[in-house]
Amino acid sequence: MTLPTEDTSLKSKVSLLLNAPAALADYSHQRWNHMPRAEVDALQLAALQQRFADLRDRVPTLKKLADGEGIESVDEFDDIVPLLFEHTMYKSYPPSLLEKKQFAQINRWIGKLVTPELAEAIAAADVSRCTGLDDWFATMDRAVPQFRISHTSGTSGTLSFLPNSTREWEKTAALRRMIVWNTAGPDTPSPQLHTVYPYYRHGYLSHVRANEFLIPALLPDEAHFHCAYPATLSSDVLHLGAKIRAHQAKGTLDRLSISPELMAKKKAFDQLQADMPGHLARFFEQMASDLRGQRVFIGATWNLLHAMAKAGLERGLEAVFHADSYITTTGGAKGVTPPAGWREDVLRFTGAKHLNETYAMSEIVGGSHARCEHGHFHFAPTVIPYLLDPETSRPLPRAGRVTGRAAFFDLGADARWGGFITGDEITIDWDEPCACGRPARYVVGPIQRYSEKNGGDDKITCAATESSHQEAMDFLNRLEN
Repeated sequence: MTLPTEDTSLKSKVSLLLNAPAALADYSHQRWNHMPRAEVDALQLAALQQRFADLRDRVPTLKKLADGEGIESVDEFDDIVPLLFEHTMYKSYPPSLLEKKQFAQINRWIGKLVTPELAEAIAAADVSRCTGLDDWFATMDRAVPQFRISHTSGTSGTLSFLPNSTREWEKTAALRRMIVWNTAGPDTPSPQLHTVYPYYRHGYLSHVRANEFLIPALLPDEAHFHCAYPATLSSDVLHLGAKIRAHQAKGTLDRLSISPELMAKKKAFDQLQADMPGHLARFFEQMASDLRGQRVFIGATWNLLHAMAKAGLERGLEAVFHADSYITTTGGAKGVTPPAGWREDVLRFTGAKHLNETYAMSEIVGGSHARCEHGHFHFAPTVIPYLLDPETSRPLPRAGRVTGRAAFFDLGADARWGGFITGDEITIDWDEPCACGRPARYVVGPIQRYSEKNGGDDKITCAATESSHQEAMDFLNRLEN
């Protein structure tokens, strides 16, 4: 692929990058991995300029922040750094709203983070009879089909609510199909894949929510999706667990009030968790019988993959699936160090030749960054990486080998603002080509969370001026009629 020289060609490719990224590479995984740096830079900057122009005055919280900073246009990548949202933005709502089940107020809060058309549909949803998070999520799915809210694991005690359009999920699923199928073009035949998922079929936690879009993208039909638990993972229970951990850390557990109904749901969930190793062993024994030797796709966090592998290996199951099966993992089990040999356990159990690791996060739906054979995570063309000074959040040079706080702009975000500051410390090599041959810039060495590095504390200083940032946060959380 060559850098387009005509404006019409550039506009066409920018449109594909924003709206149908798999088509930008003509649905070729090889082309996707080998787009030249100069072309990616040119397309990303033009795409960033278009996203900013489209969303600057249409996402209320972004407009408030941009007005405060006096930012009207984008000339360089770093121009949007003062507009990057902190990772606390999506959980900044007053916690009392959840305690009092004031879901209409939460919808009003979400409406300030999305475009007007979506905000209007969200506000019109009748959530007055919602009894909890599970009920609210299901109600919103029915009321606003073009919108899917997901949430993070809530390790801090508060869930982040992530407002994504269905188009964002669908674009990501199309990229996943291109990667998993290893397609060479739009006419690549569909393989008869099965998916084995060592967790719940339904749920609103981000990586469970993704099943809704991955199943139609990857599989011939629902019958090819095999999950350990056909039920819905309760967000109410996950939220309660996060609150319990937060109160335990503060020594205030005696102040936590839990309804009998929620306590019953938690006890059932705790029992299921306790029974999980045995249940998974039986489940994968069945899978070994039904799917032995077949090519499968398994995508899960490392801890779920390892629990699956241990359960299977303890039953004497090895090399269960076809060697060309696609096994992928990213993140998971925050604050827990993976045990030595977990990768080998997964490969021994599944029989796959490779474990495909990625660097990704729930807040960035538009792309994940694949780890190459040299251990480097190469950035996807759909995501613009940034490194920020950990003390000031000012942009660090986009040259050389630099360590700092990771931030990203998700070009796939079309109904919300894609700028996001993470809690991760990473090192990027901006210049030196990787020995694997992929042109994309990459992460070198370990990825560490600042909260772990700093003993649990991770106070982000926004690159925006303090007054404009505080005004934007106050505006977001001012929910009176």
